[in-house]
Amino acid sequence: MSITEFARAYWRRVGGSPGYLEQLLVLTKRLPWQASDLTPDNIDNYLDSALEHLSPSTVANHRRMLRTLMRFAAEQGHVDKDIVRPLRRVKTPAPCPIALDHRQIAHWVSTAKAMPGGTLTCPYRLLLPAWILTAYSTGLRTGDLLAIRYDQIRGHRLLLSQLKTSEPHVAWLDDSAILAIESLPRRGPKVFGSLTNKDRILHAMRRLVKQAGQGGTTRWLRRAGATYCEAAGKDATRHLGHRDPGMKKRYIDRLLLAELTEHGPTAPPIPETMLRGQPVPPAGSASSAREPAVPLRTG
Repeated sequence: MSITEFARAYWRRVGGSPGYLEQLLVLTKRLPWQASDLTPDNIDNYLDSALEHLSPSTVANHRRMLRTLMRFAAEQGHVDKDIVRPLRRVKTPAPCPIALDHRQIAHWVSTAKAMPGGTLTCPYRLLLPAWILTAYSTGLRTGDLLAIRYDQIRGHRLLLSQLKTSEPHVAWLDDSAILAIESLPRRGPKVFGSLTNKDRILHAMRRLVKQAGQGGTTRWLRRAGATYCEAAGKDATRHLGHRDPGMKKRYIDRLLLAELTEHGPTAPPIPETMLRGQPVPPAGSASSAREPAVPLRTG
């Protein structure tokens, strides 16, 4: 059995989401292996070679999936259980995500309102502002944005099943997002999916970002929503639809968060007299001795 067929069998066994199957297939297409090749030595060799041309975070994801497939192969008898051992570690740098602030998002929206062209059913001047405002307000991934249906919206709230995790998630639509959605032509049950598809909307967003003279993707809007949640004293985990609170660190822009919360210096400033080149008493001299923090008691 090829590793691709084996990955499909594992996915059916665990009832994985379509997004998880897509990740498995992207990985296994790189490997001309059989299920019996899922040994620790083979996987370690692949990880060594992958680190030469892939990012550490991507290789770390491959390691997690291959470890899962290796254990399943041992369970099914394709690999000897006695040779299963921990795989080599893949160190990944701490993420430093970049998000948009409100001023930049507003610039995107104004640029989108002047965008020429569109799909067969909706001009970009209506579609893209609604996409931007909904992506920021809900924090949803691209696939979930395309899957939003009108019957899932109740007031300011939206209930859907996330494609990546198959978990139900309640998202919030602010007033701007609701007004933008109401301005869209209604051509089917889906808000965005009935007007465009993934490739077309991503291409349109690349055009918009270039025209706006900025960097970024739809994911930066997801990060922006998470960062502003944290700045408001709310846990971004719920906004992002994550089960693991530790995942939010991959989405929060720490620099933007520091600016929003007016985070000041953690170390006291160096005295100006020292910076101006005035002589400083040598350490240990009487004039440089520190005053006691608490007055000493006598008698």
